[in-house]
Amino acid sequence: MEHASVWKKILKLDKIEFPKYDKCAAEYNPNLEESHSREDRAIKFYGQAAAEAQNSRVKEIFEAFVEVETDHLHLSEARLK
Repeated sequence: MEHASVWKKILKLDKIEFPKYDKCAAEYNPNLEESHSREDRAIKFYGQAAAEAQNSRVKEIFEAFVEVETDHLHLSEARLK
């Protein structure tokens, strides 16, 4: 969400649509599964953006976001086991 708000500002977008997730579950695993899903979506989005980037610096930034989100994904995978 934090990265999306940065890109919203840079791209001068009025709104970014996110899947609804109203509240945390009482159990631990459903929250981790939701987190895992969000990280996976972010990796796909940033990967596609990097592949389509025409500017090498922009491509580098998106690739860095992929690395950060992949680290987050690995953390949630480890906790889901």
